[in-house]
Amino acid sequence: MLSLIRVLSLVTYRVAQISILGTLAVVTGEVVARYIFNSPTQSSLEITEYCLVAMGFLPLAMIYRRGGHVSVELLIDLLPTDAKTICNKVSAVITAAFSFLVFWFGMGMTLHAFESQTASSSLMAFPMWIAYLPIPLGFLALGFQSALDLLSQNVAQEGDQ
Repeated sequence: MLSLIRVLSLVTYRVAQISILGTLAVVTGEVVARYIFNSPTQSSLEITEYCLVAMGFLPLAMIYRRGGHVSVELLIDLLPTDAKTICNKVSAVITAAFSFLVFWFGMGMTLHAFESQTASSSLMAFPMWIAYLPIPLGFLALGFQSALDLLSQNVAQEGDQ
C-alpha cells in the first residue's frame, strides 16, 4: 500500500511536469503561428488554461512529501519535542481530512460533467470532465500522502519506544 501511494504521488507529479512541457509547446506553436505564419489559433488559450489546472493540483502530494508547502515554523520550533509531534500529527490529520473532502466533491463534479457530457463552449468543445479531473486526483494523492506521513510518524514513535 505504501508503494502505491508513492507511485500515485510520482505519477501525478510527472503528469504535472508533462503539462508544463505541453504548455510550452502550445505557447511556442501559437507564437510561431501568429508571428511567422500570420495565422493565430483559437484554441491555445483554452489548452493552456487546462494545463494550468493540472500544473496547480497534480503535484500537491509530491510537494507535501518533500516539505515544500508553506508552513509557519516560528512557534513550532519553540515547542518541546512532544508538542512538535502533536502539532505535526494534527496538521497531517487536517490535511488528510481536507484533501479527502475536496477529492469527494471534486470527483462528484467530474462525474457529473462526464455523465452529462458537458463540453466547453469554445470551438474545441473540450470535455470538461478531463479539465476537472486533475483537481480530485491531486487532492486524492495529497490525502494519501498526508495519511502516509501520519502513519510514518506513528511508526517512528513506536520504534523509538
